[in-house]
Amino acid sequence: MLSSSIRNKMPKSKRRRFLKKDREGVASTVGTIMALLVFLAFLGLFTNTYIPIWMLDNERGHMNEVMNEFGEFKSRIDALIVNHQTTGSSSITMYTPFTLGAEGVPVFASPTIGQMSYEPSGSSNETGIHVDFAYDSGTGTTQVNNSGGGKMELYAPNRYYVQQWVAYENGAIFIRQVDGQSIRAYPSINVHKMSAGQVNLSLTQIDLIGLNSTVSGTGSVGVIIELDYLDTQYYTTISGAVRVTINTLYNSSWMNYFTGICSNAGLIEGSSGNYTLTDVQITDEIHSIEFTILDCGSLTYNRAYVTATIQT
Repeated sequence: MLSSSIRNKMPKSKRRRFLKKDREGVASTVGTIMALLVFLAFLGLFTNTYIPIWMLDNERGHMNEVMNEFGEFKSRIDALIVNHQTTGSSSITMYTPFTLGAEGVPVFASPTIGQMSYEPSGSSNETGIHVDFAYDSGTGTTQVNNSGGGKMELYAPNRYYVQQWVAYENGAIFIRQVDGQSIRAYPSINVHKMSAGQVNLSLTQIDLIGLNSTVSGTGSVGVIIELDYLDTQYYTTISGAVRVTINTLYNSSWMNYFTGICSNAGLIEGSSGNYTLTDVQITDEIHSIEFTILDCGSLTYNRAYVTATIQT
């Protein structure tokens, strides 16, 4: 340690140089810290504000894409049915792709996965259709009781956009979320009121058959569609009522559809009217919709057996 006499003998210019160097070091450190703070502030603003908006747009865009893909799925099944009615052949195979999940943001946010499930006829009580009526065959009354149905559904557990389910069920496309649901494409079920008061009913029942399967992820999968058989019948001697019962998760959408087509046709609801429509809750989510035409003049009844296979 320097004695006071030696320190006093040290030139003042050297001490000033030492002090000047120390001030430069402190200024560099403070500048670096400030630069890091500014960088972290911008990074926090980017991750807390811009990334959620980016991911929200990705997930919303994905749901719009899924709706288009389900529309393609429905149109291909309809095309197979029309082709069979025209040519009598069911040898054509259709293919449609589905995008399971939404894209992420590199480094900052992972992609959002999706899950697609195929539930053929009879594999689940969440979906199904039953048609019940009787007709005069000329030799007596013949009873018809046909059960089928099935659905293809994609579940998107979105993290930034609302979680949604999109499904194809008996020719219709539905979209559902926690706070509601709606029908986006209509099934082939129509009514027409005759001048005599009877109602003509046109119904295409689509039975999805094959293996129950589920696939999840963020990529794309393809679905192969085949029409195995189409049965077309036209009944003009209906004995009494025609009853259509649908088990579904999309009860309010089916109710709105049936109410809408009957209202447009001028039908009256009630036991003394043209039709009845009831919604019976089976479980917390599953409902049974019963639509009955009380005085059916004629019935055009198509029943299509469709196999859909998810290719991973």
